[in-house]
Amino acid sequence: LPPESILLLYTDGLVESRDRPIDVGMDQLRHHAGALARRLDRWSVDDFCDELLARIAPRGDDVALLALRLPEA
Repeated sequence: LPPESILLLYTDGLVESRDRPIDVGMDQLRHHAGALARRLDRWSVDDFCDELLARIAPRGDDVALLALRLPEA
């Protein structure tokens, strides 16, 4: 992985729910994670995770999210 990359590990509850197919959830994850990653020069990884969860986490399901930002080269 390139320096300063973000590695996301998550459970299916982040991208899938009874009323949202997994394909839609994956598209939302890619879109929002990509947009938010551009702000990491001003945000912490915690802020990134909080905002990502606020944008896409479905209500009523458990979600686990782990984000790791690699250091600069």
